[in-house]
Order: sequence, then structure tokens, then C-alpha cells
Amino acid sequence: MAGSDAIRPGGESLRGSDAVPESGDVTDLQPDVERIHRAIRREPRDPTEGNEVPPSAFWVAIAVALVWAGFYFGRYGGRFDTTTHIEFGERQPGIVQAAADQQQAAVADPVAAGRSVFEKHCQSCHQQNGLGLAGAFPPIVGSEWVTGDATVLIRILLHGLAGPIVVKGNTYNGAMPAWEQVLSDQEIAAVATYIRQWKPNAAPAVTPQSVAAERTANEARTTPWTAQELRP
Repeated sequence: MAGSDAIRPGGESLRGSDAVPESGDVTDLQPDVERIHRAIRREPRDPTEGNEVPPSAFWVAIAVALVWAGFYFGRYGGRFDTTTHIEFGERQPGIVQAAADQQQAAVADPVAAGRSVFEKHCQSCHQQNGLGLAGAFPPIVGSEWVTGDATVLIRILLHGLAGPIVVKGNTYNGAMPAWEQVLSDQEIAAVATYIRQWKPNAAPAVTPQSVAAERTANEARTTPWTAQELRP
């Protein structure tokens, strides 16, 4: 080979730094790293995530949301303690007066007051006609649990009932809620009297004093009664 020119095996001319060394040994050829990287640098970079600054509209939206949330909780959140509902009742004379009127009505006319309590709290399950729903909710009319021992009925109304129970020869396996925290002694006595005298039922009335006595005697109870407990 002459000078700095050389011919590759395929006939391509090599010049300058690409030429084969004077020794003629092909194994001395080295790759042109700069030329290889030049092609790589021409490729666009892959997108990367950085610490881009959010647009100002985003910060404005966050500030507006915080201001609105503060106003909402300040206006409607109360004081986040147990006195909130009491204070709400004190601010709503109509609610307090309605509750007082209902208790007075329960004393003056327990049957009428009992009907009101039944329609508000019991009718959805035991139905308007008091016959319940087959396989789901037991009947009240003609029920031996209603017309029997008044103490049993009072306990059911106060603390609820859970588990299987046989009413008029049919077995029901549901749950009745407790009303001790919702209804007063007068209201429980009124609704008990109402359903005990719902024709053809003809059982004696229940007094608020009887309800108060059962409430005190079982004040530590926190679970519903079972039929087995009430009638072993």
C-alpha cells in the first residue's frame, strides 16, 4: 500500500484515520467511536419528567377551594362535639316544641299518640294494617307477643329483638331495633298500648311508670333480647 490510502476488502477506499496501518494487518482496524456517537446524538432525546412549575391557574384553584372549604365547615360544621345537636335543637324552637307536644299527647291520649309513633317508626316493617310481611316481619294484630305479658313487650321495644321467633305459628328470623335512645317512656307506653288494643287485640294499657321501671332494671343491657331469653 502506498501513502495513507488503503483499499477495504470490498474495494472501498480508506483515507486518513480510516486507512489500514502501514503494517497491513487488518486486525489493527479500530471502530470510529466519534462517528458512531455522532449518529446517536442525532436521535431525539427521550422525554423526561422534571420539576416543572405548575401553572398559576392551578394555584388559584387550590386557594379558592381552601377558602370555600373553610367557609363551608365554619358555617355548617358546628363545633364538632356532642353539644352540637343540643345547640341545634335549642336554635330550632319548633323541633323542641314538637317533641314536647308529642310527649304531652302521649299522656293525654296514649292510643292516638301510639298510632302516631307506630306510623312514624314501626309501620314500614309491620305494615299499615299491622299484619307484617310473610317470612320477613311478624304481625302485630293477633300476636301473642303483643297481647301477652306487657313486660316482654316493653323489653322488646326498649332493647330490640334478634334471632328466631315464632308468632302465630310462623317462624321469623330477623332483627328489631332498640328504641330506648329514641322514644321516651310516655311514647313507648303509648305505642305499646296502641298495638295491644288494636282490634282484635284487647290487652290492658301500658303505663309510662312500667316502662320507666323496665328501663331502670335493664339499663346495663347493650344487646337485643332473644325469644329464648324472654320466654325460656
